[in-house]
Amino acid sequence: MKKPEISFDSIPSSAVSRTTLKICLKCAFDVFTKQLKLTPRTAYSELRKHTPEEVDFSGAATSRPHFLAESNLDHCPYCNGPKRWFAEFHALRIDAHPSFEKERKKLWAALRKQSERFALWSPERTKMQIFSEWLERLNRSLAFDNDGWLLNAAVSHIKRAAPSNDWDTILQNGVQRVQLSRQVEDSWRYADGWLYVSPALYGDVILVQHLLSRSHQHGGRTFEGRLTFQELIRRLRRIGYFDAKVIDAEDLSEGFEQAIAGLVDSGPSAVYYAVDRKDYLDKLKSVYEKKRDK
Repeated sequence: MKKPEISFDSIPSSAVSRTTLKICLKCAFDVFTKQLKLTPRTAYSELRKHTPEEVDFSGAATSRPHFLAESNLDHCPYCNGPKRWFAEFHALRIDAHPSFEKERKKLWAALRKQSERFALWSPERTKMQIFSEWLERLNRSLAFDNDGWLLNAAVSHIKRAAPSNDWDTILQNGVQRVQLSRQVEDSWRYADGWLYVSPALYGDVILVQHLLSRSHQHGGRTFEGRLTFQELIRRLRRIGYFDAKVIDAEDLSEGFEQAIAGLVDSGPSAVYYAVDRKDYLDKLKSVYEKKRDK
């Protein structure tokens, strides 16, 4: 019987990042059959065990025969083989949060029952590393040539701060503005395209905006305008952020460090990867059978 497809919809989309990695099977078979002098059958058996490493998916050290799907190539960048040799791995990364850990464990239990198709692992990460990696992914997804990135960055952080499957429904009409409000009962309230947020959440938003734009021309841009480091700290004090976060520091640098520490500590504490190998295994079998029948 065909196994039912496993749904990842129980995990909030704001906690998930997806990456498609391609592999050239011509390169892969050539390594085993031409360089290592193995038979096609042995090469096939060895390749069935293969799962790329995290550095391949992140782009930190993607190497032959792998390349990222964004490359959108018609021929292999290594051997110039046509794309009929290409197969795909689909990696899903979850930055775990206590609010959906029960759902994550249930999903992982289902994935373990299909151990040939799905490869699972959980790399060691500190909270600071998880935050920095999220910030880098967000940075790559934004277009800093217009101010629209400010709103996109704000919404991304708010979703991350309060992960929920309800966000798509809540924000189905879009967000026109993120507005500081001292009247919200919790951290945020959405009404008529405006997202009203508490001083604590608003301060986190402009901190994230400041961090994202520091390395760009005219850096330090936030909803409050372009701010120097000193102006940022003063603005955070003025809106009541330090009081809301119980930050008591006279020194500007110390206040900033405590603010960042609080921002990091409130976020995810673990990372989980699930790599879907279905397309790879199907294409690998097809290539092997063609080789065998020659």
